[in-house]
Amino acid sequence: MITLTLLHPVQATPVQSWTFENENVIRIGRAVDNHVVLYSAVVSRHHVELRRNGLQWEVVNLGTNGTYLDGKRIQQATLMDGGILRLARSGPNIQIRLGSDQRPATLNARRETLPEGRLVDVEKGTYSGEEEAIGTAAEPTSRAEESTPTSSSSSVTAQEEEEAEFAVTGQLPVHLLSEWRAPPDCQHSHAQENDLFCIDCGVPLRVWKTLGNYQIIRALGQSNIYLGWRSGLTAVIKGHSLAASRDEIRAFQRQARQLCKIEHPVLPQFWEAFQHGSDSYLVSEMIYGQSLKQRVQDQGPMNVIEVSRWLIPVCELLEVLHQQDPPVLHLHIRPSNLIHPYVKRETTDLVLVGWCKASVLTSDSGTFIGTVGYSAPEQQEGKPEPASDLFALGATMVYLLTGYEPETYFRWGTREYRLYAEDIPHLDPLMVDLINCLTHPDPRERYPNAAKVKQRLQEIATITPAVSSSA
Repeated sequence: MITLTLLHPVQATPVQSWTFENENVIRIGRAVDNHVVLYSAVVSRHHVELRRNGLQWEVVNLGTNGTYLDGKRIQQATLMDGGILRLARSGPNIQIRLGSDQRPATLNARRETLPEGRLVDVEKGTYSGEEEAIGTAAEPTSRAEESTPTSSSSSVTAQEEEEAEFAVTGQLPVHLLSEWRAPPDCQHSHAQENDLFCIDCGVPLRVWKTLGNYQIIRALGQSNIYLGWRSGLTAVIKGHSLAASRDEIRAFQRQARQLCKIEHPVLPQFWEAFQHGSDSYLVSEMIYGQSLKQRVQDQGPMNVIEVSRWLIPVCELLEVLHQQDPPVLHLHIRPSNLIHPYVKRETTDLVLVGWCKASVLTSDSGTFIGTVGYSAPEQQEGKPEPASDLFALGATMVYLLTGYEPETYFRWGTREYRLYAEDIPHLDPLMVDLINCLTHPDPRERYPNAAKVKQRLQEIATITPAVSSSA
């Protein structure tokens, strides 16, 4: 029996464990076909293999960024009970337990092998592990107290102080600017068993925990994303991935700062961003409405004119975002993140949600974040660019026009595996050309920017009959 335990490197506590009894080979990496899937900017698709060799286990490095055992870089080595396996120099740490005793070993003796300032979790981990890592565990010891006063340590300390002071005010509603106080407990007695809020006074009936000035009502089904409440308003509170590296945390904070400064009708309002413990969070208004995916499921596929009407405002938003420095990338454009709000907004019928996902990509290679079929090849390789959002826009068009996920129309051609829009029955040739261009595997072959896509959609909508592709 072998047990792998993912460690929180700040508190050095277990976050998630996997136990294997009969496997002879265990694969770890970011690809979904691994036994243990870890999403991190430095983890390769197939990073490492653990191989049973008689009564022993061996580790074999497969990753580009290397594998470390108890702090030493290895290519192949024998595993010992209690050893710490690290994927890449700054990657996730996994403790190895051999035999029936699955309890994590004492970690203090191995603290020097853990990369500083990293929060480790797996995207599909449980919320109980996340709760431990967010605000309920002991605060990490200040690095300034641990470091020797050299020039390099002073530089690191300055970066950490900047992160610790992370606080951004965006489009915060006026009545939230005053000092926050927790509301008194509800005294009404006629609330239903499953009610989240009192129908009389509006205060939360069950509060899970508190993050900053927000009471957390429940998790929203994804790692480190929550439904929050403050002074009568509900909000979406998103934290960076608990598996994020220090560079990814900085990227999350940078994008949060940018989003808090941008106002656009297709964007939700971003109220603020803040630091709580060792985690960073972005707060936005809660958008209640029907996604375009639900709309297609309820009403059937759309025609070309309808698709153009829905997606032209998205192109206008991407034009603004991609012109930022650095460009703001969404990387999760898909029908389920395009919401038609129940409460009508002034200038648009659509809001793009799903911002600042649990992992935020930088130019570092090795991380895949997104959804198969909607993610461009360069995005899957961890090297996203503005053209990656255009790829997802083209894939979204496929679903809206057909009601089928875009991978339905992927196949091998003469040279590559890609989406072929000509395989969609009855689709207008002009739309075929547009989708094929947007979903070209080479980003250099796609439209140069969102403004050009908007222009082409306007042209196609003008000359195309309103006929659904499923007709």
